[in-house]
Amino acid sequence: MLHDLRYAIRGLARNPGFAAGAVLTLAVGIGAVTSIFSVADAVILRPLPYPDSNRLVMVWDQLTVMRVERLPLIQVAYEGYRDLNVFDSTGVFWPLDRTLMGREGAEEVSSMMVSDAVLPMLGSSFAHGRAFDAEEYKTATPAVILGHALFERRFGGDAGIVGRTINLDGIAHQVIGVMAPGFDFTLGAGKVDVWTPIVHMGDRHLARLRMIARLRPGVSVQAAQSAIDAAVKHLEETEHPHRGPNGEDAGFRAKVISLHDQLLGDYRSATLILLSAVAAVLLIACVNVANLLLVRAVARVKETAVRRALGASNGQLIRQWTIEGALLAILGGAAGAIAATWGVPILLKLSPAGLPGIAKVAIDGRTLMFTLVVSAATCVLFGLAPLSTASRLDWRGVRSRRAAAPLLIAAEVAVATMLLIASGLLLRSFSELRRVDPGFRADHLLTLRLQYPPARPIMNRRSIQFFSNVRDKLAGLPGVISAGAVSRLPAGGSTADSRGGNPFSIEGRPFNPSSVVPQLAHTQTAGVDYFRTLGIPLIEGRTFSEADTDQAPHVTVINQTLAHGFFPQGAIGQHILLGAPREGTPWLTIIGVVGDVKTAGLDQDTLPQFYTAYTQEPTLAMSVVLRTVGDPQNIVREASAAIHSLDPEMPVFDVTTMDDRIAKSIGQPKFETVLVGMFAATALFLAAIGIFGVVAHSTEQRTREIGIRMALGADSQRVLGYVVTSGLRPVLIGLLIGIAGSLAAGRLLASVLFHVTATDPVTFTLATVVLGLVAVTACLGPARKATRVDPMIALRTE
Repeated sequence: MLHDLRYAIRGLARNPGFAAGAVLTLAVGIGAVTSIFSVADAVILRPLPYPDSNRLVMVWDQLTVMRVERLPLIQVAYEGYRDLNVFDSTGVFWPLDRTLMGREGAEEVSSMMVSDAVLPMLGSSFAHGRAFDAEEYKTATPAVILGHALFERRFGGDAGIVGRTINLDGIAHQVIGVMAPGFDFTLGAGKVDVWTPIVHMGDRHLARLRMIARLRPGVSVQAAQSAIDAAVKHLEETEHPHRGPNGEDAGFRAKVISLHDQLLGDYRSATLILLSAVAAVLLIACVNVANLLLVRAVARVKETAVRRALGASNGQLIRQWTIEGALLAILGGAAGAIAATWGVPILLKLSPAGLPGIAKVAIDGRTLMFTLVVSAATCVLFGLAPLSTASRLDWRGVRSRRAAAPLLIAAEVAVATMLLIASGLLLRSFSELRRVDPGFRADHLLTLRLQYPPARPIMNRRSIQFFSNVRDKLAGLPGVISAGAVSRLPAGGSTADSRGGNPFSIEGRPFNPSSVVPQLAHTQTAGVDYFRTLGIPLIEGRTFSEADTDQAPHVTVINQTLAHGFFPQGAIGQHILLGAPREGTPWLTIIGVVGDVKTAGLDQDTLPQFYTAYTQEPTLAMSVVLRTVGDPQNIVREASAAIHSLDPEMPVFDVTTMDDRIAKSIGQPKFETVLVGMFAATALFLAAIGIFGVVAHSTEQRTREIGIRMALGADSQRVLGYVVTSGLRPVLIGLLIGIAGSLAAGRLLASVLFHVTATDPVTFTLATVVLGLVAVTACLGPARKATRVDPMIALRTE
């Protein structure tokens, strides 16, 4: 064995070009597939970093009649579920942005309010201090646990912060602990900065909370869903907490979903697409190396014959070939692993949509084991390829190689075709997404967010006046054309936001869940000049003005979709109301209709929407929008200074241009398109090299045959056509197989395409033409060389 290994090393050293080409080709394929596997491992394969994470589930309210799933704003009937015999424990939590104040200035931080069962359920661990005790869950004593990232960033990692107080939303909170570095829990991509207890758990139904539970051993998600369905039916029939005098929200149900699917399910399809694409690149790389080994095997027929004459058996020859293939696989795998250690950080840095913190993407033991398995598989794939020629000593081995090479090329072209079609579909999808009109002018807009501290009274004229002063102050800055404010900026929602909205009533038509067109609309609170600042066109009526105070009749502005869908005879002067009519809640008079705006993202359908006036229904947080003459980034400092001149403790955060915000909202499909496009380009390049190599070697082996044809009168054009046709025959077979495979695999891509079908004929045609042209180009070089063969020299060639 050692002798064979030394012989293999010497053989590769004598052919450094061959060895370097094979190792580099494998390194590209193995490195790419290892990098993407590290993401797939974190997103799909690896369990969550919580005790018995496979038993953790989320319970969401659901309006089945309106097909609205995972809607967090409807109350969770927590107390009604917690005693079900399918759960070991249940808890509720609520993420909330809060303001941390101190000598360093005000800072917006993410907080998580939790009930007493949540942290034990998640297996929380602490770097310093302790967890909340029973008394802190029962009383309103302000206590807080710091997330480790905030502990390091804001407090310099000083353990002495435990026991001291911090100012959170204007209220002093005692720091009782610091979370361990590796612990986190969030439904988004960011980390939790502070943890606080949820108090007053005696209420039977808790509004705006999210429920997490641990299943009992042996209980499946499906069994829990059945138990929840029965409990919800009982609640709906007896004491439904949402049913008003007109029966709004009927059809209330609950949805049980595993925590893993909740946190990472949205990334599964994209990850599988990337993994499939990079696996295709690896397969093509393996085919190319197999072809290299076959060429080398034919070139070494005489050497093999000498070894056989000296007593080497077929088994020894096969072992020698296998060891050489294994050596190449090991070297390629090692180089690929090194490339992956560089590639993963770059991959994460380039990805615009960060994964949740619990998805630990890294090159670890599991990933390296995967690399080892892939390397062994590649060794088997191409290491056995030349065995047929190794075991034959005559020209039958060459004929065997000639039969195997077209099959490998057909397989290579088929995989490249599928990857090229997938890349084309994603590119067309992204192109369609970029052409979507958001409903406003996104150029020269600066956006920033203000969070009014909850400790201050918000429902009064002072807070309304503050935001009015902010608008006037910012509108007066040099280079600012106008300023407006809104509770939620457009084109930044999630897919979940697009599945429904808030139930609303029309005067004379109360909310009816059984209606063919459900009365659902998204609502936003907007300030004066918001529509003018964004350039949202006014279709009819007027927008909000200074006269729309809290003492004036309450008004609303609706979008075209809502107007056309519910007021075909005219919307101005009609009255609507969020939810069902109830005593003490005023009707909103429609005063204007504005153009549709993509509220829930550019890839989502336009939603019915109505706006309320901030001066009549103020909110805690508002996003301010400034339209500028020049580059919006040039006035960031002046805008922040203007706001702090009105309130030094007001945090200004999430400052960015609207162009950047829209680009970020479509960043993930762009990233997927670019990455798959890079893999497709690599596959196309490798396929071209493979076709060129096979045709070149085949032409060289047929030098005598070509000489005979030319001696018998064949001209250069016929020889050229003969060589090109021979080279394109397996390419055509591969194209047909690749097209069939793309049609079969279209379902995987369909979930991420926008306004493009997975069987788009234009994309299929273009991909086929591009690959065909590349194949013809790859064949022309060897074919032209064949036409310059001297017949007399060719006839002397063995």
